[in-house]
Amino acid sequence: MKQFAFKNDKEAFQKVRRGDMAAYRFLFDCYFADLCRFLNMYVKDRYISEEIALDIFTSLWEKKEQLVIKHSLKSYLFQSARFKAISHLRQKKNWVFVDLDLPDLQDKETIAREETMEPDKLRAIIEDAINDLPEKSQKIYRLAREEKMSHKEIAELLGVSPKTVENHVGIALKKLRISLKPYYDQIFFMSLV
Repeated sequence: MKQFAFKNDKEAFQKVRRGDMAAYRFLFDCYFADLCRFLNMYVKDRYISEEIALDIFTSLWEKKEQLVIKHSLKSYLFQSARFKAISHLRQKKNWVFVDLDLPDLQDKETIAREETMEPDKLRAIIEDAINDLPEKSQKIYRLAREEKMSHKEIAELLGVSPKTVENHVGIALKKLRISLKPYYDQIFFMSLV
């Protein structure tokens, strides 16, 4: 079998737009397994993860000519995977407790009572974590995440380079990941509501 190589995803996707199956296969081979692993973190079912990943790639092929990808193909694929996983979980009833993988229902109920937190309390914890960020990182994070400004817009507003903005967003996300790690599942569940 002939091996096809492309400089990058952008080049491969341009060829996919023109109906090139080798380029499509290249992208599939590059991302399918990673997409399945990513989806499985959400849905906790290998077969459903594969089904959703196949659906994403089928859609990519079917909509290849009209699809607009703003950033990178990789981010488009993983964002699509996240949305489809959330959609799947919203449709699935009682999924929060079914996937806890505990030996009996009594343990599940105990853990649910102990770990479930009111959304307002969780929002307060998130807000405290944001407030604990260094001042400049906090400001840039809020502009990027809450005001939905692009890195370029923030850079122009603050008179800094887009790279500086990117660095501060990275710092903020790293610190938030660390401080909010104990609440990940609940933050994810809250985002579904």
